[in-house]
Amino acid sequence: MARAQTRDEARPRNIEFHVLQESWATPTVVPVARVLMAGLADRSISPAARNQFLDLLWSFVIVDDEDLAEACKDAVRAGTWSLYEEILSGGSKGSALLAYWLVKEVETAPTRVERLLQVTRHLLPEDLYDED
Repeated sequence: MARAQTRDEARPRNIEFHVLQESWATPTVVPVARVLMAGLADRSISPAARNQFLDLLWSFVIVDDEDLAEACKDAVRAGTWSLYEEILSGGSKGSALLAYWLVKEVETAPTRVERLLQVTRHLLPEDLYDED
């Protein structure tokens, strides 16, 4: 996935029944989340791959298994500044939105999220509604 240049190349392959099984996750989501966060730190990864990394991370932090979701959130928290960079880069509104949702989900300082939204509103999709 990290070498992908197109959306099709970036689609995850062979994770069904290993990382995800239908609508629930396996314990392997935690190390995969760590690898995805490490990958986001590499700015040479294509926008398509970055978007897929963020999309997978989002699906991991909202899994039904609370312990696995929390462990994935911990992995995301460890690289939160990569998410801030993704939002502030202005590279892709879709990736910025996914990164914003992740920040909102894992950030421990709500005022930081509020300020982030104020500063980056123009970098996020116009139809973003903050329900808070």
